[in-house]
Amino acid sequence: MKRLPNWLKIVLAAFAVLFVLGAIFGKAPEPKPVAATPAAPPATSTTPVTSAAPVPVSYTVESVTDGATVVVKGSDGSSRTVRVLGVTAPVVGNGCYGLESLGWATSTLSGKAVTLGAETAQGVAVTLAGGQDYAALAIQGGYLKYAADAAVPALAAAETAAKQAVSGLWGPPCNGTIDAPAPTPTPAPPVTKAAPVAPPVETTEDAPEPDSSVYYKNCAAARAAHAAPIHVGEPGYRKELDRDGDGTACDR
Repeated sequence: MKRLPNWLKIVLAAFAVLFVLGAIFGKAPEPKPVAATPAAPPATSTTPVTSAAPVPVSYTVESVTDGATVVVKGSDGSSRTVRVLGVTAPVVGNGCYGLESLGWATSTLSGKAVTLGAETAQGVAVTLAGGQDYAALAIQGGYLKYAADAAVPALAAAETAAKQAVSGLWGPPCNGTIDAPAPTPTPAPPVTKAAPVAPPVETTEDAPEPDSSVYYKNCAAARAAHAAPIHVGEPGYRKELDRDGDGTACDR
């Protein structure tokens, strides 16, 4: 076998070394994983979201306890007892003018739409559908009294006017007193009629006195005795037999 020249051996050996080094150190590095880019947050509108305005509750008077206390029903289905601001009512069944006050309040409020004011310790202002303040209307008519703790000058003025006009409970028999029954009126003494005076009896001075010595029961008896007719002054004449009063009895 022919031997390779030395220089070729050296060249082959060098290639062999390079091959081995390349196999050990020449391996390409593996690519590193790339982190995912986070998704951008969804765009939001810059217009603020506002909630719908609440629907105001309307009220209707369901029942009337007295002139100052009512039960109302709301359009939302609620029910509440309301004390009217600024008024004092007669006690129903015991206070003077109580029935009149209750009757007027019932006809004015029952089943009617009303507007309620803000809740206070003294009560709630009640306004009728036409804009009239219920308390002022009741005080002006003399159906309720002004509650001084409400401190409403307009209502105080309305009561002053009702007093001057002697309206409702300010007149007799209550005279402004509503926390007690109406006073019982003293009965007037019975009126006795005087006995009628009998008309004077007319007498005729010239008329002769009847002769009572003869008596006829009736005109038939006088005719049977042939005494008829009988004139005034003759025996047997009586006014009972003289029916026409001409002074002659039994002439017919």
